[in-house]
Amino acid sequence: MQRRGGNRARAGFTMIEIVIAILISALIVTSLGMILTATVDAKISVEAESRARRLGPNIIAAIARDLRNAWATGPDENVEIDGSWFVGDHNGGDDDASDEIWFVTSVDSYMRYEGISSDLTEVGYYVKANDAPDGSPLEGLYSLYRREDFSVDKRPDEGGLGIKMHDRVVSFRVWYYDLPRDAVLEDGSLDPTALEEVVARGSSTELDSWDADEEGRLPYAVRVELILDATPIDAYNRKLKKRYAVYETLVRLPDFPALDDKFKLFSAQAPAAPAPAQPGNGGTGGTGGTGGTGGTGGTGG
Repeated sequence: MQRRGGNRARAGFTMIEIVIAILISALIVTSLGMILTATVDAKISVEAESRARRLGPNIIAAIARDLRNAWATGPDENVEIDGSWFVGDHNGGDDDASDEIWFVTSVDSYMRYEGISSDLTEVGYYVKANDAPDGSPLEGLYSLYRREDFSVDKRPDEGGLGIKMHDRVVSFRVWYYDLPRDAVLEDGSLDPTALEEVVARGSSTELDSWDADEEGRLPYAVRVELILDATPIDAYNRKLKKRYAVYETLVRLPDFPALDDKFKLFSAQAPAAPAPAQPGNGGTGGTGGTGGTGGTGGTGG
């Protein structure tokens, strides 16, 4: 018996089924892409904000430490030095300030000479506009520098080495506060209530600049405001909203009287020479330390 073989139709996908499959795959890929993009954007934003939050307080802390240890002294007839111990200048507006502050601090220098740090150091904080091309994330922003000089020559704005601390500074603003006479009570103590008014924002004692040579003293307090651009770098290309981080500190400076010749920073006092022995004396007095007075010798019997 002969068996007849029949032709069976070969199974396959129709064009409509293929198009539907492609559309579904495209929707899945698009959804995954959007999720990935959102995750990357969130990561970039967190990293940028974290960087600003990490560096901002550290910069403010460094400035406050230098200011808390600000130093000044009177003139010395044996040393000719020009300049001022403490100078602050205001530049720019309130929202895009580029202030400068130069002073001497007793914080040990980072710079070393033959392995030795200086215990009195010239320090300055200043900003420079970034030399960035159009469309760059750094366009229109400043770089903040800390200038340090190993030697003290009362020219804190000259020489030394400037180290960049941050390159995305929007504004660097400094205010100076003087201590009025009505804040000092009759017994010489300070009135706490009056002091709060002295250092209040917009108070009558708030100044935009300070020169220790003209004022004859250091400012009572200094307020520093630092505004950083915390916008993620990648956001500039998509023109997203900018984000800023604002940091501020109020520093009480050391008490120095009016700068006069009572402070002798550069006069090194040598130890007193021992007195020659006198007949009938039991011995020679001891020698005092630097700036001290020697003891008196005993009397012979």
